[in-house]
Amino acid sequence: MKEYSFSPVSSSSLCFLLFAKIEDMASLKHGLKKWLDYIATFENKVEVIVAPIGKELAESELLEIKGAVEKFATRDVLSRLEVLATCSQSEGDAFRLGFEHSSHEIFVVAPLLPRFCQPSILKIMLQNTEQAHIAGAVRVLDFYTLPLRFLFFLKGVLGRLFLCIPFENISGPGSFRGRVQSWIFWFIFGVRYFDPFFPVRVYRRDVLSSCLPVSKGNFFHSEILAKANFLGFLFFPEQPWPEEFSKSLIPDRGDLSYLSDFYYLLSNPTFSTSNPPLAKVPANNADLGDSDRDANSFIPE
Repeated sequence: MKEYSFSPVSSSSLCFLLFAKIEDMASLKHGLKKWLDYIATFENKVEVIVAPIGKELAESELLEIKGAVEKFATRDVLSRLEVLATCSQSEGDAFRLGFEHSSHEIFVVAPLLPRFCQPSILKIMLQNTEQAHIAGAVRVLDFYTLPLRFLFFLKGVLGRLFLCIPFENISGPGSFRGRVQSWIFWFIFGVRYFDPFFPVRVYRRDVLSSCLPVSKGNFFHSEILAKANFLGFLFFPEQPWPEEFSKSLIPDRGDLSYLSDFYYLLSNPTFSTSNPPLAKVPANNADLGDSDRDANSFIPE
């Protein structure tokens, strides 16, 4: 196995890349407030990028997002926050554009929804990134999937007794269908101890520069895991996340799109050796905070 040395998160530059579904402005504002309150607890070297998803961004919607940013962000956070002016058509596009905008070393990737801001779990994930390239979370099974949990535990016990393999501490997605998808993913790509379809992750930049996804939709989370596992990057076992069900990705492109991206990854596993030459999307930061460029690094070069 390769040997890696990791710099502590406290001394690394950190970027929060938050996806925003602008069709639901109320949830966006609620999530924005919760995330900005959490981000304000960081002392330094934190950048925030809000990437709208789903349709072209109207001027009125952009002004509404700006108003929410000015209302909820502290002055310190405001100086390090960008809103991508051009809306991406999918999560994968928003992810690539956000990665291209930032030169920071560690990326926290999550939807801009209040239920995905769990400070206690995010703290553990960031600490885990000091020992690995990728850290994440796994959805906790609900009451109705207890039989599946029991069968999984029984499988682990039998494997421990007869094959001398360790127990697998995976709670798994919150539905049988999600469980089957994860099993297929683990069988084909060899990625274990991870919930491949859960959208909250912490990545180091060297992973993303080598494994930047080409998938258009929310399959890009799985694509990064598959490529990173192939290249031998280090994964940290995930933390339990109190997510009731698997309806978490925005917007949902359906099973056919998942299958299309899955087939494309198998037939054309494109890897990056450096940051790809993506077209920059302007960050519309006018009228946010101070108008003086020297006093407000919110305005890009």
